[in-house]
Amino acid sequence: MYSQRYCGYVGSDMLLETKGSREAALKYADRGWAVLPLLPKKKDPHFDLAQRAYLSATTDKKIINFWFDYDENINLGIACYTSSLVVFDIDFRNGGVIDERFTPTYTIQTGDGYHLYYLADKADTYRGKLSNGIDIKWKGYVAAAPSIHPSGVTYKVIDDRNPVVVPKELWELATK
Repeated sequence: MYSQRYCGYVGSDMLLETKGSREAALKYADRGWAVLPLLPKKKDPHFDLAQRAYLSATTDKKIINFWFDYDENINLGIACYTSSLVVFDIDFRNGGVIDERFTPTYTIQTGDGYHLYYLADKADTYRGKLSNGIDIKWKGYVAAAPSIHPSGVTYKVIDDRNPVVVPKELWELATK
């Protein structure tokens, strides 16, 4: 069983150094993940640069570079559905736990938990919540590493493997 603080899921020696936000955004775009600019040290869209919020997310490197030329301190978001991803947002303060349903996948450490990224079929429809402390991000976006959480904590990539397909048991619980 995985512990709440991620012991056994990925060892602490797997903490990865994150590069600057521009480099991370370009790397996400290379993965085919649509990126959007967020306000510095916030999780809200940077509406000067993304007037349609997560619908403004892109993989276009010229646009991404423009955002950083405009404001080098922006946080990053990943548009989930656009990127064929579903993200399970585990918040410990709200009772979220990581258990055997969650197979290792691309993972970000957040301000008080983790974002577990899985590949999603766009034909599926996901619920907004799996249980207390576990939200499902699908038709929207998540803040991504190396963004700075409003608490001051930096989001960190702790498992850089490619996202895996949602495990069947988890998919059955998470879809409508």
